[in-house]
Order: sequence, then C-alpha cells, then structure tokens
Amino acid sequence: MPDLQAPPTAAPSLFDVTTTAPADLAGTLVRVPLDEIELAPNARHDIAADGIQRLAHMLMSMGQLVPCIGHRPAGQPVVLYAGQRRLLAARASHQLATDGSQPVQSLIVLLLDHAPTPDEIRRIQAQENQREDLTLTDQQAQFADCWAARAGLPESDRIAAVCADLGIGAVKAHNLRRQLTLPEPIRTRVADRPAERQLSVTLANRLADMHEIAPELTHAVADRITTPDLQEAALRDLGAFVHRTLVEDETTYAVRIDDGALLDAHTQLTLARQHLTASARHTAGTVLGCDVDQLDTELDTLQATAQRTRAALRVDSTLRERARTGRYAYVHDRGPDFAAGIWVIDPAFMLDALNHAITDTDDTQPATDPAYFAGAHLDAPDLRDALADEKARRHDQRQRHADAVRTNLGLGHDLRAGLIDPTPTQLDALRAIVCRLLARQYRDVLAYGAGWTDPDRQRPVGESGRHEPMPVDAIIDAELQRALAEPDPLRGIAALVARFAAAFVLDPDGITRTKTLGHERMSRKLDEALPGGEDPLRDALWSFLRPMLSPRLADLHRDTFITDPTDRSTVDLDAHRADTNLDDLDLDEPSAP
Repeated sequence: MPDLQAPPTAAPSLFDVTTTAPADLAGTLVRVPLDEIELAPNARHDIAADGIQRLAHMLMSMGQLVPCIGHRPAGQPVVLYAGQRRLLAARASHQLATDGSQPVQSLIVLLLDHAPTPDEIRRIQAQENQREDLTLTDQQAQFADCWAARAGLPESDRIAAVCADLGIGAVKAHNLRRQLTLPEPIRTRVADRPAERQLSVTLANRLADMHEIAPELTHAVADRITTPDLQEAALRDLGAFVHRTLVEDETTYAVRIDDGALLDAHTQLTLARQHLTASARHTAGTVLGCDVDQLDTELDTLQATAQRTRAALRVDSTLRERARTGRYAYVHDRGPDFAAGIWVIDPAFMLDALNHAITDTDDTQPATDPAYFAGAHLDAPDLRDALADEKARRHDQRQRHADAVRTNLGLGHDLRAGLIDPTPTQLDALRAIVCRLLARQYRDVLAYGAGWTDPDRQRPVGESGRHEPMPVDAIIDAELQRALAEPDPLRGIAALVARFAAAFVLDPDGITRTKTLGHERMSRKLDEALPGGEDPLRDALWSFLRPMLSPRLADLHRDTFITDPTDRSTVDLDAHRADTNLDDLDLDEPSAP
C-alpha cells in the first residue's frame, strides 16, 4: 500500500517573509573586520578564480549590497555561513587594489542570535549557492551529505525533503543519486557540459545502471570514452560500444549470448577459467559439486571432454532468461522491435552452463529409427506426408523434453547459487515456512509444550487458584506471532522448536489428566510425533534440549531419550563361567567310615 503520509514539513524559517506582521528579526546587522571572520564548512569547493576577481572589483567599486550571514560564539571570531565568495573576494582585494582603489577592510554580517542547527545551515548555504551553480562534483558531495541526513524517511519523502533543502528538482535529485553509485574515478568525470574525457549526465546514468550489475565492464567502457566522438558513439548505441570495447580489451570478461548462437565449449571453458577470482572459484566449486582444492582437476577433465567430443553450448531463450533474471549478465535493451543484447559477466555461471552442455553431449551415433513404411516399399503421397508429420511430431516432442530438462537443471543451478549467500528476505521466508509447517503438522504437541510451560499461555480456572492452558488455537497463534516477530530468523525458529520439544520432557505430576491438553489424551500424540527406539530425530531433540533442562528433568527423562545398546543381566556371568574342578563340587557323597 503506498505511503499516504505527506512529506515532512520544513523547519521554521529563520526570516519569515510570507507575512507583513511586525516581528523581531532573529539577528543583528554589524560590521565585522576581515581578520575576525572565519568560514564555516561549505559544499562549494571548486571556485573560479576569475569570478572571485570580478566580485572583488565590484566590492571595491560598489560596496557590499547583500549582507553575509553568520554567528559569533562567545569570545570567538564570527563564523560565516553565507558569504563564502564575498569573503574570498574581500581578501583578494588587497592584492587587486590599484589605481587609487581601496581594498575591502570589513564585511556587513547579519549575526544570528543563536547557533544555527545543521538543517538551518544547509538551507542557508543552499539558498546562497543558488546565485552561482556549484560544480557537479560539489553538487554530488552536497547531495550525499543531505541524503545521509534524511536517512530513515520513506523513499518518496526522502527525495522530497532533499529537494526542498537544496532547492533542486526531482529529476536532478535522481540523477545525482544515480551518479553517487559510480566509483569515484568515473563520478569525478561527470559534467553538465562535458569536454575531453568528461562524461555527460545521460551517459553517467547509463553507466550507473551498468555498474550495478557489471562493475568491471563499466570501468572498461568508461576508460575507452576519451573523446567527444566516442561519447557520442556510446550514447547512440551503447550495445555496439560495449561490443567494441570487449574486442579491444581482452582483460575484461563478458560473453555475448545471442539467441541461437553456438559457443565452442572448450574455448569458453578456457576463457572463463582465466577470469576466475578467488570468490568466483568458491562459487564455481559449489556449482560443479567439488571442493575448491579439486576445482582445477575438475576443470581439466571438463576441458579434455569438451575437446574430445567437440561439445558446444547452444544459446536458447531459457539460458538468456536465466542470465537476465539471475543478474549474471549485463542486458542492453534495444527497444520492442529488437532482441536485447546480453553479456554474461559471471564466469561461474558460464562454467555451470558449459558443464551441462558437455554432460549432455553424446559422442556415439544414435541408432537409426527404422522407417515405418520401408518394408512395404509404399510411396504414396499421403503416406509420405503422414511419415513427415510423424517425424515432425517426434522431433517436437524430443525438443520439448530437452527444453524441460534444461529448465529443471537450470533451476537446480539457480537454487545452489541463491543459497550461497541468502538474503534477509529469504531467511525471513525460511523462518515462516519452518514455523508454519511445525505449527500445522504438530499443532496439539506444540500447544501442549507451550501451554504448560508459559504462564502467558494459561488462564485461571474459576476461583480455585489453579491455571490451565488457553485454547489450542490461541496458543498456536500467539507462539507463531512471537517466532515470526523475532529479529533473528534462526532464534525465531529455535523458540518455536523449544516449545515443541518441551512437550516431551514435561513432569506429568503437574499436568491434568483428562483435559484437552491433559497427559492421558496427549500421550498417544506424543508417541506418534516421536516414536520410541533409536531415531535420529529423538537424538537431535535431546541434544537441543539437554543444555536447557534442570538436573531433575534431565535425570527424569534421560532414559526416555538415550538407549543403552548393552543388554543388562542380573546373573554374574564371569563367576559362573570360571574354571572349576571336581573338588569344588558338592556331590553329597557319604563320608568314609
């Protein structure tokens, strides 16, 4: 649902000019000597020297027409927030004073009666800088500072607040924000009116989109733009410019995959292997199902197989769509009438696709399919048409099967790649899946464990002073809400599993017998949820619970969870199996007379 809240209103104005009502101004006009003035930090860093000289001559000839704005802390020089160029020009006038002209000795400053807040300083300087545009580099720094100050607001409100602070439009704000995503060597080349080796704002926006997916490719493209003609070529057809860049720069990895193209597997394996970084080697080992130490051996085997079988990777729409949606490739959209240009920039993705292509390649010739009508030597036109239709049908069926197999294998690749570094959203979804499945499959067991261990899940029984669990549905809903609200997904899962496990270690003396969650009614459900005997689930449950149990409960339930494989006997087998002789036996023989 869209955020219907209005953007935050600006702070009260320092000098409100929207009314004619008399009011005391928040400052006083004073004349301040130059040596008692110091500059506050300002977003403007690049200042044209000729502009300062012109302003200095104007101050000496016409005086100061617009006062500066500042504040004098107790016992300290005046801090100037508005009037940076006027102060620099006044200081420069001492070197420029000739022909009888007098240098500037002081400035008229409107001293505020309070130290301005950071928001007020930004507004003062933004309005001041409207008189002469900042260079684009300074605008980027100013925007970054203001954007950081507005952190925490919704996206649309944040843009509106920054635009209000800096006095810029939304388009300008979005352009500056996109430029900030570029690395500094490229960002500093952006200019409103680009000259040699500079980049236009439009091209910078396109490079920002490219940098989000392919940083190395972005650097290669930007480094190649050294003249206005090359910049014009990049703006005219960025896809063609990228292609030409890759032809000239062999150090950048990007493989173009056009629909229907046939890529030599051995060549592409060699190319991808050359561009494997340390992190990419780990990913490649994961997708190929081997350890990083065994990756080179696995790749050697793949290359040998590809060379022997002359395997090739045929690019189809499925492969292109996987590369696009998985963000493994840079995509250049050429409009609705042309297919998009796609360059794979992830060598691990190509290794996985090549691995499937090589595995599916069969170097043995397939058995010939006997013709249906060959024995009868029938050559009627309608029979020939029927045979052709049957062959076409079988071909389409085999093609559909092959496409489905590749799609399923591609899903497996995407799953393996996605689980390497799950996002917070995926972990939250995992927590929801596990918790809801546990609550659905073991509803009563979970309510039994939570209802008798948590006072918040109990209700009083009349005026007897005793308590019993709440209804099962209420307990399940409350436990689910608590598990799903936990900031850490793993702790949320652990909290719900702990309630489930508690059901098996409750002390029956503290539980009613015949209620809905009574001991007698729940004993059968507990046996069904956790059967007796040796069971990995039973061992895991005890390992999870044992550190949290009191010594009494641990002794009470230890035999329930731990099975001793040795059989016990009440007979002293060692004594009965010892060596004996006849003298040790009592045969009840009569004694000698």
